[in-house]
Amino acid sequence: MIKLLIVDDQNIVRNVLSDTFKDDPTIKVIGTAANANEAQKLVESLRPDVISLDVVMPGMSGIEFLNWLMPKYPTPVIMLSTFTQSGADATLAALSNGAVDFVQKPDGSESDFLRMLKELTIKIKKYGTEVKLQKQSLFAKTTKLNFNSEKNNHIKIIAIGASTGGTQAIDYLLSRLPTSLPPIVIVQHMPEYFTSLFAMRLKTTSGLNVIEASNGDILETGRVYLAPGDKHLLVRRLAGKMYLELETFEKVSGHRPSVDVMFDSIAKGKMGNHCLAIILTGMGRDGASGIKNIKTAGGTTIGQDEKSSVVYGMPKEAFLLGGISHQTALVDIPQKIIQILET
Repeated sequence: MIKLLIVDDQNIVRNVLSDTFKDDPTIKVIGTAANANEAQKLVESLRPDVISLDVVMPGMSGIEFLNWLMPKYPTPVIMLSTFTQSGADATLAALSNGAVDFVQKPDGSESDFLRMLKELTIKIKKYGTEVKLQKQSLFAKTTKLNFNSEKNNHIKIIAIGASTGGTQAIDYLLSRLPTSLPPIVIVQHMPEYFTSLFAMRLKTTSGLNVIEASNGDILETGRVYLAPGDKHLLVRRLAGKMYLELETFEKVSGHRPSVDVMFDSIAKGKMGNHCLAIILTGMGRDGASGIKNIKTAGGTTIGQDEKSSVVYGMPKEAFLLGGISHQTALVDIPQKIIQILET
């Protein structure tokens, strides 16, 4: 049975969530807290398997709570996010500081309220059984690596795919990479609106030229393109230039944007042999077949290893398919990227 701790400053939310799970044989609400200070005491005494955490609370912030929690009692935390820019900003900050996922609070309608309860239930069950976080400090942002672009004559594009735990992993990678790399395209499973804020956040934290991708963007050296929420990102080539197409066809591997769609567009577009593809932490198998296709096309691939992954799902599936050239811990991937480019 999954032990759940509910942390929310609204009494009605705590009561509704407690009532929702009281008849679920797989989830047991072991406590509720109105603020992060109360939550600290309950974590120490009850040791929950999963925590649902309100984004904005009085007193100790959610970020401060996560910075206390993760080094001592690493626990999957699902943020409850509001439909506001401040709520989205706080959620992205929480994801970068150790929260594994988020669920948007309802917009006031009964149907959206039921949507929230369904999403939260699914994620509690997934993270309560499939996620085992390592006791570790959050990755320190260190100095930028050096890169001699004159040594690279084969890699023309870097493609990165990630899901659960990926916001923190991507933030770490970009913070170490120099500005002179080939263009980087990224698919991170994230809903519409959040991706534009995530791109702005990455630009600030990494110092790189990170943008939310637009249809028709021509790929440029030193620029990072993040797939918009709810749109597939495809890489195309015409007259020697690579450019982006955004599409809204059905979900692939359960997602839009899909990592498989991005990887496959590179492999099938005869750019695979000039691609360095990287698959990071994430639940499911999105990206596994696509990265295998890039490797088969002559590209180089990196998969995050099990120990450093929040969820060793996507990189595991890619490894089992034979799609990984180098299986690497997250902290070593930036240096591995430079090494591959300069070889």
